[in-house]
Amino acid sequence: MFSYPQTEGTQKLLSAEELARELGVGRTTAYNLLWSGQIPSMKIGRLRKVHRSDVIAFIQSLEKTGG
Repeated sequence: MFSYPQTEGTQKLLSAEELARELGVGRTTAYNLLWSGQIPSMKIGRLRKVHRSDVIAFIQSLEKTGG
């Protein structure tokens, strides 16, 4: 499988499973965060993908609100 090199202008898209691992939550919780719109995502084929920067923004918003 071909993968684009990581450069400043590109970033890796995470799957729901990768998101769950990064956040330390279950897959169902990760999907709920995506379906509810708390973390913006896009559908590519049958898969949900999320930008890493959106995950970081979500974590930072939790830190600000004490959530």
